[in-house]
Amino acid sequence: MQKFEGNNLAEWIENYGRITQDIAFEWLLQLIIILDTVHCSGFFHRDIKPENIIYQPNGKLALVDFGGARQITRTYLMKVSTSGGTSTGLGSGHEITAIRTACYSPLEQINGQAVPQSDFYALGRTLVHLVTGVSLNNIKSDEKTGRLLWRDRASHIDKPLADLIDDLMAPFPGQRPQNTKIILQRLQRLPLQSKIQKLTRSKTFKISGLVVFISLGFLVVFKIILPGVANSLVSQGEKSEIENNFSTSQKNFNFATKIYPPARFSVSKFYLEQASRNINNLQSAKKYYQLAIKYNERDLGAYNSLAIVCRQMRELDCAINSYQKILELKPDWEGYYRLGSFYDDEGKEELAQKQYEIAIKLNKNAVVAINNLSRLKNLEKDYEQAAKLALEGLSKTKEPQTQATLYKNLGWARLMQKKYTEAEKYLAKAIDLDNERIDAVCLLSQAQEVLGKINETKLWWEACMIAKSNIPEVYIWRQQLVDRLINN
Repeated sequence: MQKFEGNNLAEWIENYGRITQDIAFEWLLQLIIILDTVHCSGFFHRDIKPENIIYQPNGKLALVDFGGARQITRTYLMKVSTSGGTSTGLGSGHEITAIRTACYSPLEQINGQAVPQSDFYALGRTLVHLVTGVSLNNIKSDEKTGRLLWRDRASHIDKPLADLIDDLMAPFPGQRPQNTKIILQRLQRLPLQSKIQKLTRSKTFKISGLVVFISLGFLVVFKIILPGVANSLVSQGEKSEIENNFSTSQKNFNFATKIYPPARFSVSKFYLEQASRNINNLQSAKKYYQLAIKYNERDLGAYNSLAIVCRQMRELDCAINSYQKILELKPDWEGYYRLGSFYDDEGKEELAQKQYEIAIKLNKNAVVAINNLSRLKNLEKDYEQAAKLALEGLSKTKEPQTQATLYKNLGWARLMQKKYTEAEKYLAKAIDLDNERIDAVCLLSQAQEVLGKINETKLWWEACMIAKSNIPEVYIWRQQLVDRLINN
């Protein structure tokens, strides 16, 4: 086995103390390049620690003691993955020979299920010891997350590098960078990120932006510097938000939008993404949609999504306010139709009718609004107007399901006008176009009963009673049938 001259890093730290930011970056880069070679060769080390890294006289690092190295075979990874070793959970099904070093080995390795990402954990912990000069035994961990609380002991390390070190030490393998290529890409971006970080934290930047403006010129500041700084602040804010540090995220977002107003669109987009990820948690989704709107008050889609969530939560004032805000921003027929549909679903038929009428006035071809208004006219027993609207809608659409609904409304009106043969024809047409229109089925059974078609009537009534439907009038017709059967 090749021997290397020099001291191991545990000895180096004892002699010279903690390392600087520049040395930390250089050493991390060297070690990741070494690990890239090791991992690409089909092995991982399993025992990275300061004692197993040699600082050579030429300034280069060497990783030693490969006695515990493990080959990355498909069989091995299958054993680990089937028991959860590569996810955010830890399995307990297959036991692999465990090699462990206190404070440096991750939990999955202690449990005998090491994976290549276990090397990253040990490397991150090694970096913490090197930049703090403190034994890991003397550094506390967060009780909730298990992460080391080391940054206050290494204030000379810039946040981008500190973030990378923390990511390397994430509690579970799936939360760490998944391979050396990803880490190398992040290392390539670190110098620029560190410069931006220093700029945003400097007193000169926070207090005297005017000096920068004068020295660099209007174009440079507003086209290059400020967008870059704002993007960095937005990234920091996103990270803080994900870590549930709301106050810090808001400070970063607000500062970013203050120095560069277009940054608000990025912040709004971030919150929209968070809302979509929390769509099953209505309270969280509502909060994120409201925050998205806070940073982009003209996003119609955000208002519409907020209205839908509020409706699901039965917070009707919130839903109405959202729909009305959409109309303030864009008073088109679709907005009035949307608000009308909301009132319709809530049983507020007069308010719904008013919105549908405005929608039709704005767009004579708004067939969906014409159709819904026709139904409401039937409900208020204005059958002549209901039929007129249904015929108007039919003249303006070729879409089968929409035609089916309109024929249903027309047949309903004719039934109530005692024009039973016409009613039967239109209702049968509705069912031909859409055989899932249970309301048309219920109405057809009524028409055929009056026409004396008893056998057909029984079949349609049976379908009306047992088929699934959430249409309010279907429940009414079913109850009417039950009442008739009881009375007879």
